[in-house]
Amino acid sequence: MSDSVTLETISPYLVLCQADDAGRPIVEMARTLHDLIVTFRPQGHYSVRTVEDECGPAVHCAFERKVDADRLAAAVGAIEIARYESYRSERAFFLNDDTMSRLRKTLQRLQR
Repeated sequence: MSDSVTLETISPYLVLCQADDAGRPIVEMARTLHDLIVTFRPQGHYSVRTVEDECGPAVHCAFERKVDADRLAAAVGAIEIARYESYRSERAFFLNDDTMSRLRKTLQRLQR
């Protein structure tokens, strides 16, 4: 790795979903977010993973390219946060039943 390459230049862009699972498996939420990302036809690599952090269940959607993170953040109404140092940007939203319903409708519309 060159001396000019820093963590900030190689770290992904994060869209964090803090989940109110309400008895629903968090994997189902992650799957819905993944399906939404796929409809946007990402330009770079991405990952979707479930985690249990200090605030409870969460879904981390990390993107290689800012444009892909921007699309998801806009679709879910994510706001800027500063929780983790290793990401170039971080945005978060709270996922509950209302948000899931809205995301499913958006996904259905985009898949037509």
